[in-house]
Amino acid sequence: MRSREDLVPTPPRVLLAGVVAIAFGALMLWQTFMPTTYLYQKPGPALSVTELDGAPVIELTNTDAPTFPSETDLLLTTVSTFGNPEESVLGAAAVQAFLDNNKNLIPIRALYDSAVTTEEVRSSSAAMMAASQVDAVLAGYGAAGIDIPVTLTVVGFAEGSDADGPLRADDEIVALREAGEDPFEPRTFPELREYLAGIPAGTDLTLTVNRDGAAVDATFATIPAEDGSSLLGISVISEPAADAPGAEIALENIGGPSAGQMFALEIYDQLTEGSIGGDNTIAGTGTVSSDGDIGPIGGIEHKLVGARNAGADYFLAPVENCDEVIGNEVEGLQIIAVDTLDDSLAALDAIKAGDTADLPTCG
Repeated sequence: MRSREDLVPTPPRVLLAGVVAIAFGALMLWQTFMPTTYLYQKPGPALSVTELDGAPVIELTNTDAPTFPSETDLLLTTVSTFGNPEESVLGAAAVQAFLDNNKNLIPIRALYDSAVTTEEVRSSSAAMMAASQVDAVLAGYGAAGIDIPVTLTVVGFAEGSDADGPLRADDEIVALREAGEDPFEPRTFPELREYLAGIPAGTDLTLTVNRDGAAVDATFATIPAEDGSSLLGISVISEPAADAPGAEIALENIGGPSAGQMFALEIYDQLTEGSIGGDNTIAGTGTVSSDGDIGPIGGIEHKLVGARNAGADYFLAPVENCDEVIGNEVEGLQIIAVDTLDDSLAALDAIKAGDTADLPTCG
């Protein structure tokens, strides 16, 4: 048995270290359950635009054109985001995301301004999805050789454009004419562009527009395109005319414009004989304009992973995303760089033929 004199007191520094360790542990535990200033993103699901639960995802409407079955499965790709403009992820989730190679930890303010609300983000995403579906309809039908009559509505002006003033936002273009010539009534955006290609820059054009239900004439000089032909110096949106051929797309909880390319390809596939890409599963992403230009999107590194996880062997990637693709390639997934819908159709034809060695890549 030890005597009282044999007991050795604990040094003050050891006591202090213990208190500090306990306090630090408590602080870390507290931080684990506290909000941060971060959100994170990871690969989302890749979803078929061909068939879901035994039903077609895209149903063509108001068209007498024949449709055809296909063995090709086309997938849109997504990014899952955890957190929003008003709510960050907790500390534990942030640490886990930081340590996970398949997750990106992102400061909230790097994605969203402090004045933006979650509801505004959702509303904007839904609006972009709706607009992308319109462009996909126009591009898909157009690629299949079916022109859809549209309304061409003014939404903006180029800097210094003479059209700013004579025209107003929300004017609907009805007709254009040079002095002494018959008016030309464009039914589609490509028709408008083709007409302007034959007009020298600086030509005075008179546009008849529908403004608040009344016909109004506006005259101004065109501005030069790169080849010396004319541009109107305005931005327009194309929307299918009433009762024009269209499509109903049955996908929920998907927002943004990045599925446009895959929607357009599925519409084209339905309108043309055979299978667009054989019996392959092909994923992709990218915005699409009404005349078939494919634009860049965000989160492509996650979309590549999601595509491969869903069984895709090929991925159609916008050329403008190639810098982000390099270094994020996924084993077993052939990535094909595309700039237009025609590029994608050529790639799908090569995939169908089993001859993909010469297709453009991001390397």
